[in-house]
Amino acid sequence: MVLLVAVNASPLIAQNKTVVFNYHKPYQTKYVDGVLLAKASVESASVKGYDQLIFDRGYRTGFTQQHDTTWLWLPVIGQPEKIQFTSASQKMSHQQLFTPLVSDDWGYFKNGRIHVICSSHQDIAWMNTPDSCRHERVHDIVLPALDLIDEHPEFKFEMEQSLNLMEAIEDAPNERQRIIKSYQSGNFEWGATFTQPYEGLESDEQLVRQTYLGRKWIKDNLPGMDAKVAYNIDVPGRSLQVPQILSKAGIDYLFVSRMKEGFYNWHSPDGSKILTYSPGNYGWSLLIYKYLEEDAITALQKLNQVLKNWNDYYQEHHLPPHYALVISTDAGGPKYYEEVIREWNEIASKSKAGIPQIQHSTADEFLNEINTPEARFDSISGERPNLWVYIHGAAHYEAIKAKKQAAVNVPAAETFSTINSLLENSFEEYPQKELFEAWYKSIYPDHGWGGKNGAITDSIFQASLEQGNEIGQKILRMALENISDKVSLPNKYNVIVYNDLSWPRNGTAKVDISGLKGDNWVLVAPDGERVPAQIVENQELVFQVKNVPSIGYKTYQLKKESQKAGNFEVASNYCENNFYKITFGNGGITSLYDKQLEKEMINSTRFAAGDLLYMGYDGHGAGEFVQVTEPNLTDFEELHQKNAQWEQVVNGDIFSVFQASYQMADFKVIQKITVYHQKKQIDFEYDIPDWNGRHNRQIRAAFPLNMKEDAQVSYDVPMGMIHVGKDEMTQRPKGWAWGGTYWQKPAEIRPREIQNFMTASDSQAGVTISTNVVTADWVDPTREKADYTILNFVLLSTHKSCHGLGNWYHQTGAHEFKFSLSSHEPGWKNGYHFGVEENHPFHVVQREGKQQGALPIEKGFVTTSDALTKITALKKAENDDNVVLRILEVERQNKEVSVTTNWNAEAVYQTNLIEEAPNLVPHTANEFKVKLEGSAIETYKLELK
Repeated sequence: MVLLVAVNASPLIAQNKTVVFNYHKPYQTKYVDGVLLAKASVESASVKGYDQLIFDRGYRTGFTQQHDTTWLWLPVIGQPEKIQFTSASQKMSHQQLFTPLVSDDWGYFKNGRIHVICSSHQDIAWMNTPDSCRHERVHDIVLPALDLIDEHPEFKFEMEQSLNLMEAIEDAPNERQRIIKSYQSGNFEWGATFTQPYEGLESDEQLVRQTYLGRKWIKDNLPGMDAKVAYNIDVPGRSLQVPQILSKAGIDYLFVSRMKEGFYNWHSPDGSKILTYSPGNYGWSLLIYKYLEEDAITALQKLNQVLKNWNDYYQEHHLPPHYALVISTDAGGPKYYEEVIREWNEIASKSKAGIPQIQHSTADEFLNEINTPEARFDSISGERPNLWVYIHGAAHYEAIKAKKQAAVNVPAAETFSTINSLLENSFEEYPQKELFEAWYKSIYPDHGWGGKNGAITDSIFQASLEQGNEIGQKILRMALENISDKVSLPNKYNVIVYNDLSWPRNGTAKVDISGLKGDNWVLVAPDGERVPAQIVENQELVFQVKNVPSIGYKTYQLKKESQKAGNFEVASNYCENNFYKITFGNGGITSLYDKQLEKEMINSTRFAAGDLLYMGYDGHGAGEFVQVTEPNLTDFEELHQKNAQWEQVVNGDIFSVFQASYQMADFKVIQKITVYHQKKQIDFEYDIPDWNGRHNRQIRAAFPLNMKEDAQVSYDVPMGMIHVGKDEMTQRPKGWAWGGTYWQKPAEIRPREIQNFMTASDSQAGVTISTNVVTADWVDPTREKADYTILNFVLLSTHKSCHGLGNWYHQTGAHEFKFSLSSHEPGWKNGYHFGVEENHPFHVVQREGKQQGALPIEKGFVTTSDALTKITALKKAENDDNVVLRILEVERQNKEVSVTTNWNAEAVYQTNLIEEAPNLVPHTANEFKVKLEGSAIETYKLELK
């Protein structure tokens, strides 16, 4: 129904009322003299005595009466104009304003184009179990879409990730050629990443391998196919280096959602960028606005109004007059708008209004039209912290612990397998298939934890991550054993310590001595220096190592000799060594004095260092909220409220362990604090043997620092660093959720996803805490927030999946957590290596008996000249027997770096991220120099002699 406002109504008309035109759907239309008319009705009483309707522009129409209803034909397209009802006697007349159904003013979009982008947003599960959703994806979505394309070549469709393509080819192998053909014809596109992950949860290389198992896999396995658009349209979060990773993988566009509608050049710190498009919310064109769900005239009405809002934006940004309608929903199938599109285009072609044509398109096709040399895109940069931070680590701790372990073991397995193959001058035994499986499994779980039958999904996700880690561990162990076979060992008992990081390291390692007789064992370094060591429970010998070479090893001699006492003082609740004076109290450490910095490091006025906060939490992990739900003080408990009876349970030259047990309302916790005497480190461990999974609860570990609240807090993210308050997106994201608009500024979002550590510094000191817990905060989470920095970490959060039929994330049973703390001079750089190293334990191989080998007792295989330039990958090239190195500049400094390897190269090439587009780099024998932009990720291929 269209209500028209009366203007200059004749005083002769009774009641002086507006005549209301009613249009009945489906519309009845016809063309008269090239003008599109639609049949409408009015109440007969309202036009009694009139027999004609005259329009200002000259069109006239009569009336046809049926009972109490009068019918007439009205122009569909035009501008508002005056109309006059008249009678044959000319004694009666009535004027009012008539507004056609569709305006003929299309503004900037006159003669433009509307692109209907049909896609299916796919979580691996969420709507049901992974197996059920996979069957539906292949048989109810992909195959019907291919059938539609065969029947209607103008129809186009897309799936948002390569995993769906792998599934389709595996489940329907006979469709392989049809899939390739549909891509080549421009009808069926696939996303350029493997899944749509929580980007900040992935490790450096896990995030990169999204493009290996995405675009690279497609190109390598399906000749003639490519993928140029990456999708991550559901998760309201973007990681800092994603634009660089995608751009350097040869991906042209990023398609996101839950962000203000528009086009952006999203920059990474090195200056690389990717053109990013957001429709505001991926599902609303279909679910809310229903633009194309009725008929062409309704679509024309709605979209004419929409496009008026975009006239200025497009004009100011010099964009071509192309607009997209994203037709997508969770697990939605192909939607072919044949009739609406045909009728629209017929109306457009016959109209003189310059109505834009409409067509099915893909995102790649649409963005290629938008991305012209004249276009001026808004620039954005920085992290958009993930609002759904509670869904993974806090709600699925054991699963994510396995993912974090795989993030260490799989790259290390790849590195040392490559080194072993090079030492053997052959890649014949290189475990490429097994490594592919390890990467696949360690990045398989996407953003869709929980959901319908979520307990099944979560168990499958956890199993995948555990299997990926196990494969990595197995390959790593085999590679290290094979390399150890080649080391010349001069002693009866030998311990070879391997370092998988790209800088020389100090730290502690351990070796199993349960098969050796006696308990007087020590280690001797290659230079003959006795190494501090400590026997633990007659099972392990823990020892201090120094200067283990970058991506290399160092061999120690294990020999019988009495241990020497260290220089430290301990009591049941007190410890002093060369680094710290420590007092233990209720909840943890109540005083931590740094002797080198001459500063008390913690503020224990409200919490102890290592305190546990047991809180309420009424939110979800993911969902349609626009701010992270804060914890609450329902049944609030703090560890320091309980009396602690500290006991010294281990004491030795390497470390001393202090332990206290507590009974909280719903669980028991054993708190262990390990003070190291050979390095500046304190470990806090929590053993919760009986978590009962009580609903809507949260456990946090708190570390109150003796720093004001304006201390600089930083943490590591995939391939980068975030400095809180400086490196977040400055714009409000906007975009929409069912809960409203994303209005909160990204710098205000907490907690955050961290990779390895969170660190805080003021002008006097810094403190770095390393952990495999991924959910971290720096603000007091209680009601009366302290005015000093409190690093705190969410151990467990028991809340429900936001799916209406979703599961509770109970996590019942036993859990163990660990945090490693070190204080240092101010600045995150002084804690960076410590923060990473504590998640990268040394790998140890024990050998009994002397052996001859080609390798010396100590060797580094690859090194860089700069300690803050990190090698993230050393691997066999995917498509040949050359070697690939990937390098990250960490501190955002432009620099020239020398890379030295154990092998002489015939040639060195800089490639894109997925090992393509080689460009020759000057080199000399086993060294090459590279100029790096700050925060750059660069990939090099070494063609070896």
